[in-house]
Amino acid sequence: MVVINVLQIMLIWLWTFISATLGLIILPIIGQKRAIYFISQIWSGFIIAISGVKLVVEGKENIPKHKNVIYASNHESSFDIPILFKALPVPLFFLAKAELQKIPIFGWFMGAVGMVFVDRANHKNALNSLKRAGKEIKKGKDIISFPEGTRTRDGKMKLFRRGTFVLALECSIDIVPIAIVGSREVNPPGFRITPGVIKVCIGKPIDVNHFEKKKPDELALFVENLVKELRL
Repeated sequence: MVVINVLQIMLIWLWTFISATLGLIILPIIGQKRAIYFISQIWSGFIIAISGVKLVVEGKENIPKHKNVIYASNHESSFDIPILFKALPVPLFFLAKAELQKIPIFGWFMGAVGMVFVDRANHKNALNSLKRAGKEIKKGKDIISFPEGTRTRDGKMKLFRRGTFVLALECSIDIVPIAIVGSREVNPPGFRITPGVIKVCIGKPIDVNHFEKKKPDELALFVENLVKELRL
């Protein structure tokens, strides 16, 4: 089992760099949205296939067809990103931690296609990143955010941080809650990969105009509770 896991992880990393390289090549030809959608689909499809994961998606009818939104999801494992790429049939752009930008090829591709990097160690830089994210959404991008800020280590959801919700309220951007269930069992902390079922539950869009702009914490708690309900 250990040998299989090592081979799987090596293949995932190799495929990640191949996909990012291909993305950099086709980006000038087909543009940002098409490039990120095409690459994300072949990248995530390969990872899901070699890991023996069965993906179940509920609530696809809740995905807005004519409006860009922020998808707010819980964060169970490293598999969450490829899982969401595959579960949501739209080009997705992530609020990603700044450290990822330093990874050769992979980080370059993320920057080139317009991912928004957040420097969580610097409050001012983090706020500027959120403002850039708001502008990107207004330009026609759907953003994925993990408001917990990091993956869970014990399987319990952490409190949702307010940054995502400050952005949503300031820019009047609707939020779609998402719950991921089973990702931690497939990929627990460490390097183990176990075949299994991962379920993605997509909730109904939330009109943030029903919340006071000065109270992002209330919106954060509301969305957090919705995600908890979707996980049940």
